Amino acid sequence: MRSKSKAVTRVAATFAMGLALSSPVLAQDFPAPFSGLMQSETNRMLMDNLRNRNLGLLDSSRPGGPSTPRGGALANRLTATPSTASVSTRYRASPEVSARVRKQFSDYMAKQAGAEGGRKIATAMERTDPVQNWARLVASDGLHTGDAADALAGYWVLNWMIANRGDNTRNQTLAVREQVRPIIASNPGYARLNEAQRQEFAEVLMLNFLVQQAAYTDALQRRDEPTARRLGDAAVARFRSEMGVDLRQITLTDNGFVRRR
Repeated sequence: MRSKSKAVTRVAATFAMGLALSSPVLAQDFPAPFSGLMQSETNRMLMDNLRNRNLGLLDSSRPGGPSTPRGGALANRLTATPSTASVSTRYRASPEVSARVRKQFSDYMAKQAGAEGGRKIATAMERTDPVQNWARLVASDGLHTGDAADALAGYWVLNWMIANRGDNTRNQTLAVREQVRPIIASNPGYARLNEAQRQEFAEVLMLNFLVQQAAYTDALQRRDEPTARRLGDAAVARFRSEMGVDLRQITLTDNGFVRRR
């Protein structure tokens, strides 16, 4: 996730083809994962559960505090369900599931970009394999496809970087992966997901990563400070909502994320 070669950066930028990256609306409100894309109540509940188990980095200033579960009766039941054993965060990928996730993502992004932009996004989706694009971008950080912990770690580190204009190392990223792995593996909601749902959970994170990484890299290369700032503020707002964490109050270290002193 550090500075990439121009060729690798173009891989991510190709995925974002058709998006008006300089548009204030899109720059401030790139689609967050699990918002409009993950229609399953189980997946929405899972994100709520993960927020309530996020490394003790919860933003306790949020209304209702971190202990307040969201998502309705199903979320409340699953939050209360004891987890007696951890499950693997790995999954076996299916091409059919990947195709469905790409279609959902393309349809959602088309609504943001308009009819012409939507056609370009759909074309870009057909020309490239976004999961493999993600794999190329994070390979130097030690992350891989087929593991939900890798997908969540990469997404979290990227958003921290965008919010703080920071950088990362391989050791730091792998430390975050080991932080999030037990959070996912011990989560009763995740344990109830089938193989396809676990893949969907991971790949939605990857697709969002690609669009956000492309937008951020584009802003930096053009030295567009207003857009870079808007993207950073959007990352902060997104994680406050989705994970209950203030990205500007945590620091990335060789031990993973820690509260900023």
